[in-house]
Amino acid sequence: MKTLLKFLIVLVILLVIGSIHKKEVIAEHNLHCGNSIDIKEFSKCEVAKKWDDTQWSAFEYIVQKESNWDSTAQNPTSTAYGISQFLNSTWKLGSYKKTGNPQIQILAMVEYIEVRYNTPTEAFIYWQANKHY
Repeated sequence: MKTLLKFLIVLVILLVIGSIHKKEVIAEHNLHCGNSIDIKEFSKCEVAKKWDDTQWSAFEYIVQKESNWDSTAQNPTSTAYGISQFLNSTWKLGSYKKTGNPQIQILAMVEYIEVRYNTPTEAFIYWQANKHY
């Protein structure tokens, strides 16, 4: 019983630390890009911060085709959701959880593109050939 209690205490501590870290990451992004209500401006800032301004048009094209900037867009035939149209399985790959928050959706999309394609331009090239990314 004591072992289980210790385990649960450690688990709660780890969950709290993880939650605090996420809030710090979001706060760091907000310091640089602001807490802009305009999701396109926030996105443009995040893209420029991660890569440079030359990647914006490719990133914007993908978002426009995937969701038209709708953070609540839901594909009726799959689990694709949000601005990035991530499947439930895609959300599990990154460090962000599925959310309706458009800023977090953009942060998750930036992370995903960097890991999978390196740049939005490479993701765009893939999208052109496959009609998804």
